[in-house]
Amino acid sequence: MLRCPECGNGAVFNGYLRFRDTCAVCGANFKAADAGDGPAVFVILVVGAIVAPLLIILQVGLNLADWLALTITMVTAIVLCIAFLPPFKSTLFALQWKHKAREATHEDVE
Repeated sequence: MLRCPECGNGAVFNGYLRFRDTCAVCGANFKAADAGDGPAVFVILVVGAIVAPLLIILQVGLNLADWLALTITMVTAIVLCIAFLPPFKSTLFALQWKHKAREATHEDVE
């Protein structure tokens, strides 16, 4: 995860979520890298599955005040989203790379 899908050594990101142009180790070209909205969708599903039960536990199980339960849940959701986005984006890019997926063009239809 977070490594070049070609060689497995070079970093795939230049910063938080910005893909590098090329791999520093093997020179693989990442200019066409585009995971689209897929990583955000998966992160939303996973984080939602974690924080929804958390909110119920905090409100019903621990009987916390509504504002406190919501604050804890929102902070947890934000932290998890920030933590999960890079690995999910890197994984979807690696799958795209492995399967040589690319955007369809008009020539593909003919």
